[in-house]
Amino acid sequence: MVIETPRIIIDDDLEMDVNTGVIGSGVSSQINQTPAFPTEEILLQIDKLDEAIGDLESSFDPYSTSRLSYSGREGIYQKAGLLTNMVLGVIIALIVILLLI
Repeated sequence: MVIETPRIIIDDDLEMDVNTGVIGSGVSSQINQTPAFPTEEILLQIDKLDEAIGDLESSFDPYSTSRLSYSGREGIYQKAGLLTNMVLGVIIALIVILLLI
């Protein structure tokens, strides 16, 4: 009597062994025929994406800094936004003045 290990069928060609956490291709009852994919690499890439998403979410706060910036750069997004709006305001004012003359 052969006891099968529990598996979760992800897709038609993918299944995951519950005991080891290894994702393999093809639904088969024989473990030796299933090529396995390591989940550690997948989880590492998901962690990198999670860090990038966290950086993007924190960029909405004007007082935050990015992960790679030097110390003492708090509020850099607010300063950049203020400077950009001032420069655009001066340019638009000069264009309006030139059109009126």
